[in-house]
This record gives sequence, structure tokens and C-alpha cells, in this order.
Amino acid sequence: MNSATDRPTKKIAIVDAGRHPAVTEAVLKAFASRYDLVRCPPAEADYVFHSGMGHDILKCDGIRIFVTGENVTADFNVTDYAFGFDRITFDDRYCRLPLFKLYREAYAALIAPRPDAETILRNKTGFCAYVMSNVSNSAEQRVQIFDALSAYRTVDSGGRWRNNVGGPVEDKIAFQSRYKFALAIENSSTPGYLTEKFAESAFSNAVPIYWGDPFVAETFNRDAFINCHDFDSLETLVRHVADVDQDDQRYLAMLRAPWFAGGIEPALLRDEVFEGFLANIFDQPLARAYRRNRSRWGLKTERRLYDMAFRPCAHLFRRLRERRRRAR
Repeated sequence: MNSATDRPTKKIAIVDAGRHPAVTEAVLKAFASRYDLVRCPPAEADYVFHSGMGHDILKCDGIRIFVTGENVTADFNVTDYAFGFDRITFDDRYCRLPLFKLYREAYAALIAPRPDAETILRNKTGFCAYVMSNVSNSAEQRVQIFDALSAYRTVDSGGRWRNNVGGPVEDKIAFQSRYKFALAIENSSTPGYLTEKFAESAFSNAVPIYWGDPFVAETFNRDAFINCHDFDSLETLVRHVADVDQDDQRYLAMLRAPWFAGGIEPALLRDEVFEGFLANIFDQPLARAYRRNRSRWGLKTERRLYDMAFRPCAHLFRRLRERRRRAR
């Protein structure tokens, strides 16, 4: 116990999260305030947080906790616990964490009462905003939706991609706030994959035009945004956007609708859920906190993955030996 803070001390490390492990840092800042987290080398850490940007986690003996801001699924053969996007349950080993939850200021706007709708509408000077840097290796729907809406009215692009406002904007929220609508398009469509894009559009008091998680309406109030997944073609989507754009009463009704159904924060998004998930890991005796398979087949699996990552020649030799054995 740390006498200065009277909080339990936990030795942690972060690996495989890139140069700036922002998502992991945000998780720790938001949901681990009960603990005094001491950073140490990965080999000495009791708890190792990791993501999908490497394989160094295979070198770590501590309790492994996967955290991601990308559309990837944890490998539970490797990790003990995981925060992720997938809509799955796995005993006490998994906690779904949509990325927008970590954008604290934007999230606070989602659970707060909506501002006066008429005032918002009076301050809208543009039709639709989009802020994106690139479309490399991302869903073609990003381009298709942008082009389809632009054929109706110009969509102002404030990012580096197709910029038409004189250069990339410095403040995304301030930029989007001037527009009635904002495109909130994920880089892929996967159940549960819900990032900050919707929340930042909402924080701008723009009506989000959302594409991505096909189950987004199970999280957010369908009366408050335009869900591209509700339409069977781009033509019907654009017609609907045009109808709302041209009818102030319909638009105002959307501005008045709470972001969450009934104006109630979903139970699974409350801070105590994520705090409790970490507490379950941190508060039990260290030896009992392991969940990954550390018996024979678990170790064999880890050795194979380790060799693939760090000893490719040894991995190739083993594969060739296994083939010769099968051939006999």
C-alpha cells in the first residue's frame, strides 16, 4: 500500500501500442484512479497493457490486458483480459469499450440535456461538414456517401482529403458546429465497431449522418441521427437527408431528441462498469488473476507465436520437421 496516497500500488507497463499509446493511457486515466500505477519495464510489471502493434507481449509474464482503438479482436490465447469493440461476452475476461466513451468532453455532451434547438439552428450557416485525412485501406462507402450527398449540395471537407475550404481545419468541433449535418463514417463496418466519430458530430450539435456499426441504433437514439444502414440505396439516403434539410420542423425535432433513448445513459456505458472490470483484475491475488491457458497446449501455442515473431528460422525448421514426420 502506498502510504502517501493510501491507494493500492500496481506495477504496470504498456507494450505493442505504438509511440503514443493514447487509448491505453485514456483507459487508465479514466477508470483506474483508485490505484497508484507505477510504470516499470515490461519484464518487471505485474500487469502489462498491450495493443495490436507488435508482439512484445509474448515476452511478458505478467497479467496481460488488451486495449484497442482499432477494429481488431483480442487473441485470448495470448491475453488474459481485453477491452474491445466486439459485441461478445467472455466471463470476466472481456469488456466492450466503444471508443467514444474515452472522449470525455464529447461523451459528457451525449449524456447532458440537449441545448435549445432553435438557437442551434439559427447558428447553422452550412449544409454538411466532413473531416477526414485519407481513405487509404478504408471502406469505399466513405467516398460514395460523400459524392452522393455532394451531388445534392456541396459537402465542405475540412480534412486533408478533398479539402475544399482552403486548408485543413485546426478545430474539428468548431468547424462542424457551423453545419446542420456532419458525416460520421467509420473506416469499416463491423458490429460493435463504434469510434469517436459519432460523438464528435454530436458534440458539434450537428445531426450525424452515420455509417459503420450496423447496430449503432442499439446504442444511440435513432430519432437523433441519420443512420445510413436504414436505407437500401444511396439515392434513398440522399432523398431523406434532403427532406430533413428542407424541413425546419423535422430538423428541429432531431435537434431536440436526446442522444440516448429516453435521455438515459445506457447502463453498460457507465463509468462503474469499466472501473469494476479493472478492479476485478487488480483486486484479486496476482496468482489468481491469470486467465490465459498456461498449461501444455497454451505454452505450445505461445511458443509457436513467439517463434513466428522473433525466431522465424526456428519456426520454419519446426514446420519442415513436422511435414517430414507427416510424410513418413
